[in-house]
Amino acid sequence: MKRFFLTFFCIVAISAGVFYAVCAPHEQTAEAVDGVIDMRKADWSEVYALGGRWEFYWDRLYEPEDFTGGEKVFIETPMSWNGAGYPRTGHATYRLLLKLPEGADTALYVPEILAASAVWVNGQRVFSAGRLGSSAEDSVPYSKNEVLTLREHGGTAEIVVQVSNYHRMNGGIRHAFRVGSEHELIRWVFGRWLAISVVACAFFLVGFYHLALCLSQRETRGRAIYLAFAACCALAGLRFLIEQDSVAMYFSRSWLNIYLNPIYWALFTLHTGLIIMFMVMAFELKLTRATKILLALLLTAPLAMMPLPAPLNRFGMVFNIATHATILLSATRNLSKKRVWDRPYLGLLMAATLCYICWGPVANGPALAHFFAAPVFSNTLFMLSQFVMLSWDYAEARRKAEESAAKNNFYYRMSHALLTPLTKISTNVQIAKLKPEDADRLLAKSQAEIMKMAETINDALAEETGGGE
Repeated sequence: MKRFFLTFFCIVAISAGVFYAVCAPHEQTAEAVDGVIDMRKADWSEVYALGGRWEFYWDRLYEPEDFTGGEKVFIETPMSWNGAGYPRTGHATYRLLLKLPEGADTALYVPEILAASAVWVNGQRVFSAGRLGSSAEDSVPYSKNEVLTLREHGGTAEIVVQVSNYHRMNGGIRHAFRVGSEHELIRWVFGRWLAISVVACAFFLVGFYHLALCLSQRETRGRAIYLAFAACCALAGLRFLIEQDSVAMYFSRSWLNIYLNPIYWALFTLHTGLIIMFMVMAFELKLTRATKILLALLLTAPLAMMPLPAPLNRFGMVFNIATHATILLSATRNLSKKRVWDRPYLGLLMAATLCYICWGPVANGPALAHFFAAPVFSNTLFMLSQFVMLSWDYAEARRKAEESAAKNNFYYRMSHALLTPLTKISTNVQIAKLKPEDADRLLAKSQAEIMKMAETINDALAEETGGGE
């Protein structure tokens, strides 16, 4: 059990280390006070995340010349506007005034706004994604990020952001805008891409490794569980890329944008199904017919909800959580105390599954504004737990196979060593029956063979138990 606890803490430490290394790039935070951020004394060797209270105009798509200087409303940014009490779908305008040192080499990073959006700087439209509109029919969502150089800002940059969200669960600026020198911002973006690539490649490499193990297995069950885990790793890496919009944004310019949401939900459902398959094989579950039907319904429900208007189809996540909870409950009922003690890594897998279920709401909440790869902790913890459990099972199976081979070899050597003297004794007995006058001589030979057999047995037993020198 000491090795198990050491392994457990190592897995948690690695998962947390990957999470903070990937999700917390080197940056500072600049907080807006009533829509204004004074950065005239900022250190431009740093990258700053723009947060705080921005001006906010609900149900309006204002352009810079539309502001009249009337009563102002403010909203915390980055955060979904429905988190501040506004409806999930709708359109709005954000406004921020940046005070910058004159002549500074300044650039603005526009994050993924998961809706239709446009950005204006000092009265000029410098960024657009999708088509803005006041209804689901008029707007077309599209997400991308971009680094914009702020030229001739004259010490002041008025940033106006228009957002039209009618196709997503959460609306508004959910990721922080960032400002800094162009050189530092490009380095920051490159570091983000590098971190995402490393994590995704780690998932893919682990998957390919276990696919190779699957092909080398002779047992049907062994092949199936390795294949399920390899597919889980590949889908986890693909989902991780899509969730960061680091891959999906490049498909949004083409016809695939229409099908991107269904494709994601199909991958999501397939990933869940593979996890269920892995759990069933890992815990050797005997599912009842009612449980199988329930799991099938829970798995297909998100696919059935895809045609529903946004954001209703997002509630398919509830069915996904219910699917994991059902299989986790079945595994808990099947897991005795003795089995946990004999195979403690099954308990680790259950804990990782529970974290995987509960981490989703956390990752999609306020943490998403600051940690751009928030789901990586639960995915890494779950994958490492699966990997360790499979490695433990593989080591146990190999140890049992070696013990079985050693026993078979022992039985073979013993049978060979005992059959020869037994054959001689049997021959001596038959000859003694035919020639009674040689009985004493043959009896002496038989006695010698019996002593040799006893010595062979004692030597073999001593070797087997490790007691002989």
